[in-house]
Amino acid sequence: MSSSTINPLLQQAVELHRAGRVDEAVRAYKKVLRKDARAIGVLNLLGLAEFQLGHLAEAADALTRAARLNPDLPNIDYNLGRVLQAQERFEDALVHYQKAVAKAPQDAEALSNLGTVLAALKRSDEAIAYYQRAVSLDPRHGDAWFNLGNALKAAERYDEAFTAYSQVLALRPEYTAAVGSLVYVLCRLDRHREAIEYARRIIAVEPSDAGHHMNLANALAVVGRDEEALIAYDTALALDPVWSDILWNKGLFFLSRGRFAEGWPLYEERWRVSDAKLKQRAYSATRWTGERVSGPLLVWAEQGLGDQVLYSSMISDLRAFADEIVLEVDPRLVALMSRSFPDVTVIPQGHELFSGKVAAQAALGDIGRYLRPDGPSFRSSAGGYLKVDHARAAALRARLRKGRQHVIGLSWGSSNREFGRFKSAQLSELAAVLQIPNCQFVDLQYGETSADRAAAEAATGIRIERVSEIDNTNDIDGLAALMAACDAVVSVSNTNAHLAAAQGKATFVILSDAGALFCYWMKRGDTTPFYGSARLFRKQNGQTWPDLVAANVAPKLTEYLASLSD
Repeated sequence: MSSSTINPLLQQAVELHRAGRVDEAVRAYKKVLRKDARAIGVLNLLGLAEFQLGHLAEAADALTRAARLNPDLPNIDYNLGRVLQAQERFEDALVHYQKAVAKAPQDAEALSNLGTVLAALKRSDEAIAYYQRAVSLDPRHGDAWFNLGNALKAAERYDEAFTAYSQVLALRPEYTAAVGSLVYVLCRLDRHREAIEYARRIIAVEPSDAGHHMNLANALAVVGRDEEALIAYDTALALDPVWSDILWNKGLFFLSRGRFAEGWPLYEERWRVSDAKLKQRAYSATRWTGERVSGPLLVWAEQGLGDQVLYSSMISDLRAFADEIVLEVDPRLVALMSRSFPDVTVIPQGHELFSGKVAAQAALGDIGRYLRPDGPSFRSSAGGYLKVDHARAAALRARLRKGRQHVIGLSWGSSNREFGRFKSAQLSELAAVLQIPNCQFVDLQYGETSADRAAAEAATGIRIERVSEIDNTNDIDGLAALMAACDAVVSVSNTNAHLAAAQGKATFVILSDAGALFCYWMKRGDTTPFYGSARLFRKQNGQTWPDLVAANVAPKLTEYLASLSD
């Protein structure tokens, strides 16, 4: 058929398409193609129409045919990339978006979409770079700013994510998804009071979204507005009664307020939260629920070293419930736990499951529900429960004192991925402690610390000793003995704080409010039922680490050292 015959048909199809009569346009395009199957422009238009109707397979077929016939057709790679992206065929979409960007490097929309595909492929650094190119070319591209914020949030670059989301709202104040994301980012920046305002703002627009009420509750909990926080948690649960994230966060709230009977059952939701990083061990034995067990009870470790140390405080009490206890822990803890609990079989946790006889099993963090229902139930572990190598500790102490009266252990950093930057201090920020006279200071911090120690010595003139034969990261039994050689330990919230307090060592723990839902440090007060020898010092009202240490920690430590008789 001649072009003069085809053109009126095509013109009719395009007019239908422009009029929003997409179903009719598709039929008209197909009629044209029956006359000329190689009409490339018509294939492109058909693909776009099918895409509008949500017919993804048909759209991909039409656009792929057009691309094969003429790969240089304007926008064909971009259009095909959009369809493949919608099909979640991200690797294929990536190829076509890259071609589109190569042809039109100034196309902000193509750059933004390329970034989205890279983000879906977990190539976050590349995604961020393309989003940044998109917004530099089109600073009013709200979607690109939002996607940039999401990628920066995923990369835990929260300050930059805050800027990106703020740009979205400057352009489109009604963009509620950006408001919700800002709440999350502000909480990660320890700006909870601002997060509360944004949470209330989005709730006013979307009152039936349980997640908004949960985020509000979490922020209120951190700033200590407990009654409002509980109302927000309950509102969230009324909207979604089985959402594990809400139940788990409410459980942490209860535990951090000493409401253990209410908190422990909800704490078990940690396995099911949306971003769950914890995996249950695949043991088939009956789960222990507080009953007397005839035969071996296997208790398996979970979470990090600090959590394993914390929950092992209940192991001695657990002996009353089983003929035998098998405790599976991080291999670095086996020597210390074996000495501390001589009537318990302590085994290293690895990829393979324990193959011995098991009558029942439990995750270490779950046993608190049955053994620590209230404050008085913590008394059995109040004096410390870890037993160090005392001969090794005595030899270390003799070496370290160097004619000084006291030995003070220091730990200032946390490797916690989510909250570590809030929990961590600089060693030099402990300067007021370093000025306490007649003390030898010892580095307990895990990881490489030579630069930290050099900076602190340059700032204060005080040398901090590092015991070279003890690997503070892997030799946990040696590290515990080193702590025992000290008169006191000053630490941020990290594994070392747990390790020192669990052996009954005077432990001065400095805390930021950002980790308020770390329930073992409680929300208020200067003590915790988990560790009788720990004294807690919390930042207040924007206080800095040096202010907190100078005003609170150093005076209390000086007072404690004066009370000791050598």
